[in-house]
Amino acid sequence: MLVVLASCVMLAILLSVPRVVLSQQNGGTVITGWAWSDTIGWIDLNCANTNSCGAHNFGLSVAQNGDISGYAWSDNIGWMSANTSDLSGCPSGACKAKLSGNNLQGWMRALSQNGNGWDGWISLSGSGYGPTTSGGNFSGYAWGSDVIGWMDWSQAHTTFGQCAVSYSCSGQTIQQTDTSCEVNNVTTCTAPAFCSAGSSACLYPDITYPTAGNLSVRPAVVPSGFTTAVHWDVQNVTTCTVTGTNGDTWTVLGAADNNWKSASGANGKRSRPITAQVTYTLMCTGVNGLQSEPQTATVNILPIFQEV
Repeated sequence: MLVVLASCVMLAILLSVPRVVLSQQNGGTVITGWAWSDTIGWIDLNCANTNSCGAHNFGLSVAQNGDISGYAWSDNIGWMSANTSDLSGCPSGACKAKLSGNNLQGWMRALSQNGNGWDGWISLSGSGYGPTTSGGNFSGYAWGSDVIGWMDWSQAHTTFGQCAVSYSCSGQTIQQTDTSCEVNNVTTCTAPAFCSAGSSACLYPDITYPTAGNLSVRPAVVPSGFTTAVHWDVQNVTTCTVTGTNGDTWTVLGAADNNWKSASGANGKRSRPITAQVTYTLMCTGVNGLQSEPQTATVNILPIFQEV
């Protein structure tokens, strides 16, 4: 009965005086939205909720180390502080408000407490209760004793501890940073695949042609019935085929180093006898699974000149 009477007197005093503006703490990541109490109603956690910061600059913010500071406002009981200067002598533990990981911990205090039946303490965590965050959204309850009772945080939000999903490399291992800033291994790339920052999957090198010309015939002009040597040099491939319009075909599957050369030195691959113009075409499948653009080379017959 004493607590109820003291509370009624306190509310009458609060409602009879103008609202005092307490400054929001500078810096940090803000907490926006509302908390709800069945006994005192809505609790405004940030002036931005009502676009009133120009006239009444207040709110809760989270420092880089997770410590919370600032003020919340209730039209029924006034200011609630998270500042350590207002929390000395708290009932237990560290006398501060803190967001540790995803868990709200510590204390807040209603500044209108009278100390004669209501101490104003709001416990942010305890056995079986306490607000938590997931994806920037709070859920769960704090406890404000007889006057405030259970304080529902499900309409409160923060970007503290929230990250944009990103991908990075640790050696050849792809790592994902999720929205809670947790870093997890996705997969480890095996050569020739490689990890590239920003990619969620292993990448493969493109097909390359170290030798100028890609595909060549030497000589490119031969007397009828002679042969030519066909040369190519390709990297980062699993399969390559060279075909000639005269029926010549050479294929190599799964070269050990994913590089395929026609032959060492000047020999190349020897064609069958050339009796008419022949065009050779090189086609490869890269380690990235993509098909190469056709590479071509043509061998012609040496003209025969006759006197007239």
